[in-house]
Amino acid sequence: MMDMLDFFAGEYNDIEWNEYANCFNELNIHVTGIPQDIVNAIYTILGRDAGYKWLHAPLQKFNNRNAVDLLKTEKGEKALKAFIMRFPN
Repeated sequence: MMDMLDFFAGEYNDIEWNEYANCFNELNIHVTGIPQDIVNAIYTILGRDAGYKWLHAPLQKFNNRNAVDLLKTEKGEKALKAFIMRFPN
């Protein structure tokens, strides 16, 4: 079985992420340790309360690591961004 961290990290593309992230307005919400482009996307898609919970909830696709933990490595950040781009919005 393929590791989903490797799968999503391999799928990540800077240009695609920047185009995607530019679709979301800059929010006046800041979460320590979370890049603003991710906050803008997650909070716009899920809302403030659900967005905060999602960032801290275990993600089954990533062996129950949460977004905050994934963001501690470049590979994890790329995987998370590629995963977020699959969200319906």
